[in-house]
Amino acid sequence: MNTELEKQLEALLGKITNKEDFDQVKEQLLKRGIESLLRAEMTAHLGYQKGDSIIANNQRNGFSQKTIKTQNGEQRIQIPRDREASFDPVIVPKHQSISQELEDCIQLLYAKGMSNLDIIDFIHRTYGVNYSTSQVSIITNQLLEDIKLWQNRPLEDVYPIIWIDAIHYKIRQEGKVISKACMIVLGVNTEGQQDILSMHIVETEKASAWMSILDDLRSRGVKDIFFLCSDNLPGLDKAVEAIFPDSIRQICIVHQIRNSLKYVSYKDRKAIMTDIKGIYQADNEQFALEALQIFKQNWEHKYVSAVQSWENNWDNLTAFLNYPKEIRKLIYTTNIIESFNASLRKYTRNKKVFPNDDAALKSIYLAAQSISAKWKKTRFKWGQIYNQLYICFPNRL
Repeated sequence: MNTELEKQLEALLGKITNKEDFDQVKEQLLKRGIESLLRAEMTAHLGYQKGDSIIANNQRNGFSQKTIKTQNGEQRIQIPRDREASFDPVIVPKHQSISQELEDCIQLLYAKGMSNLDIIDFIHRTYGVNYSTSQVSIITNQLLEDIKLWQNRPLEDVYPIIWIDAIHYKIRQEGKVISKACMIVLGVNTEGQQDILSMHIVETEKASAWMSILDDLRSRGVKDIFFLCSDNLPGLDKAVEAIFPDSIRQICIVHQIRNSLKYVSYKDRKAIMTDIKGIYQADNEQFALEALQIFKQNWEHKYVSAVQSWENNWDNLTAFLNYPKEIRKLIYTTNIIESFNASLRKYTRNKKVFPNDDAALKSIYLAAQSISAKWKKTRFKWGQIYNQLYICFPNRL
């Protein structure tokens, strides 16, 4: 992978403000996709991976430069060479321009994800050339290098706010189809810029898994997190206490309300919601406690589990009440990462079962990159929020 191109692409994705910016990113994505496909074709042509022991006389012999024509102009790309000069790439036919169909195919492959059968079928219908399943696997496996580098990239020292959530997928393992969680961490740095910090697939959501995710953030340079916002995920409290003990936990109020109403009779919902609003819309924690007592008196006899849920998680539910309204709006709900996950599902919902963890991760990563313009942005009115954080956390910011 071209490290410099990766840096340029990351920078471009964070600066998309108009159609011209978007077209520029598409061109970078197309160039990267074509060169990756060419490397994969060379591997299939030679019969061994780069770095493996040479199993034939023929071997890689550097690159040649070629200018190709695309729908939006010209692209200068690197084409791998072999010593016998027998490599005749399919993806960049000699003396031909790149067709719109092939551009669309490559952008789908690198921006939305395509199954091996989709790729084989498309290349066959467009060019009359048959890629084998193993060749297509080589092509898509080029992404794993990108993903590994992305997962291990250095992070910043301080993230004032992070949101954590898990999205579940069916994945085949040892002959069985099981549900696994892709654990996603979305953070805001001290300049107010949002970014996906972490994305890992685990078999179960438990304290050890969350501790591994948080420890990964720490090993990549994160020293402090002010607010850690999530649903009431099992085991997360213990993990936070072990890795980032100074972080403030905030359980999503929206999820708490949904859980509270789950077993409430329809005829009681309007009345019980009035009492719950008195809790989370209170001006401070003291008023919220008074509202909790009213909620308890009115409903404990009928919906004891709903009342106990608020009592048992009180500190993590009401942490946001200790801060100004601008900070409250950011931390009281996980709608930000929920919206991101909803967008991911649009791209991955056609994949009913993934054959393995790597296949799932590739598809999720591609989907995340394709929607990066929606979530990789600067938070609104960050200057005001930063000043409030500076006052609230004077020795940490």
